[in-house]
Amino acid sequence: MARHFVSKKDVKALRESLNALGISLPDVSVEIDERKGEKCYFVNGKPYVYVSDRVIPTLFLLNEIQPELMYVTVDDGAIPHIINGANVFAQGIIQMDPEITEGSMVFIRNSRKQYVGVGLSKKSASEIMENKKGEAITLIHFPGDKIMKAFT
Repeated sequence: MARHFVSKKDVKALRESLNALGISLPDVSVEIDERKGEKCYFVNGKPYVYVSDRVIPTLFLLNEIQPELMYVTVDDGAIPHIINGANVFAQGIIQMDPEITEGSMVFIRNSRKQYVGVGLSKKSASEIMENKKGEAITLIHFPGDKIMKAFT
């Protein structure tokens, strides 16, 4: 199906889904591209939100709005691994939103606040920061993943 603009009602539903993640979508026109049960919402030609079994804000959206909730800041040594699709280990985490709980969607950024990934937390922020051991975040979106390849 070709990309087309979505209705105000659909944009409102998308905004509500993003608000639940602590993200505010700017008041803009939104297009959608649907392929085999997957959807991608575009703003100004950039893929902003991917939807399959869950709503995933893309790196384009995260870097544009710079959310200050549900963030995880990693050290520079972890960045190449994340960009290649590796999960995040607690040892590489410098700082994180203390409100993160097990199963939370988190937004992974470098020390310069550039977002490089989206993941699901395996533990709460307090557990991760106290123990600093083991895998902490399962990566679900990163540069060069299927979302970026299919919709950019």
